[in-house]
Amino acid sequence: MSKERAQRRALREQAAAQRLLAEQANRERTAARARRRALLGRLFGRRPAAPANARRKEIRATIGSVLLVVVVLAYLLSRSLTIVIGVLLIAVIVVPALVIMLFDRSRR
Repeated sequence: MSKERAQRRALREQAAAQRLLAEQANRERTAARARRRALLGRLFGRRPAAPANARRKEIRATIGSVLLVVVVLAYLLSRSLTIVIGVLLIAVIVVPALVIMLFDRSRR
């Protein structure tokens, strides 16, 4: 009976050792994945999420730049001040709708 008990104990210890090895391998895989993700983040310039205020400033600057390019192109292509004013009036209507469609985080 003590031989059977010793064999069962040896089997339990062997199973525990296998579980420990599996856990260590899993931890190593997870750590390697995290290192890879951090390296890719550094390589491709990923940065942590910016505060909402900074994000809003970037969005405003981008929209302002695009709007300025559109207005200048409208003037250069038409040489008409009325068309430039028309483009600006259309932009007053379209830009807020685009901002809500593309950047509104409350709907996600």
